[in-house]
Amino acid sequence: MAIKFEFYESPNPTGTEEKRFHARTVSPGNIDTDYLAKEIHAASTLTVADIKATLISLGEKLAQHLENGERIYLKDIGYFQVTLTCPSTSIPKSTRSGQVKFKSVAFRADKTLKQRLINAKTERSDTKRHSNELSDSEIEKILTGYFAQNPVITRLTFQKLTGFIAGKACRTIKLLKEEGKLKNISTPRNPIYMPTAGNYGIPETEKEQQ
Repeated sequence: MAIKFEFYESPNPTGTEEKRFHARTVSPGNIDTDYLAKEIHAASTLTVADIKATLISLGEKLAQHLENGERIYLKDIGYFQVTLTCPSTSIPKSTRSGQVKFKSVAFRADKTLKQRLINAKTERSDTKRHSNELSDSEIEKILTGYFAQNPVITRLTFQKLTGFIAGKACRTIKLLKEEGKLKNISTPRNPIYMPTAGNYGIPETEKEQQ
């Protein structure tokens, strides 16, 4: 087996530099708890049920200790710790504790795990997962046709319409928002977009109504 990869164009916000590409893994799928439990069972005397129960308990204990702000080390695997987010400020004292929120869980691989992977084979993927290349006018045409029949759009629908991968779809929607062509009428975590007046077939006369 080998790690499958594909080349993707690196973001270039200014658009002035020569195109650059970077390698990114192409996953064949997810390995879940059931699959791991069966693999471990096949190489040990432990039952699948016992292994699954242990893995579930491990997840619960990880969450418990991370919630207490502790860093967790799993031998030969790595370190887990919580990361935080808060409003940007030049005066830390002005930020209340309630404004500091959980952001994510960071993982740092143990050197033993890295050593086991250092000689891993890599192989270019047979599956192409690049985004389509569409011009601004092509995107305009696609969205105008879509909004003629639908009042709103989600990122996933936009992704399907354009053939973009998730990352490029998000970047394109962000740009369209900055240009004032789309607006989010829902929450930041579950955005739903609609066109603004004067864009994608919406008459300018509706500007005051929106």
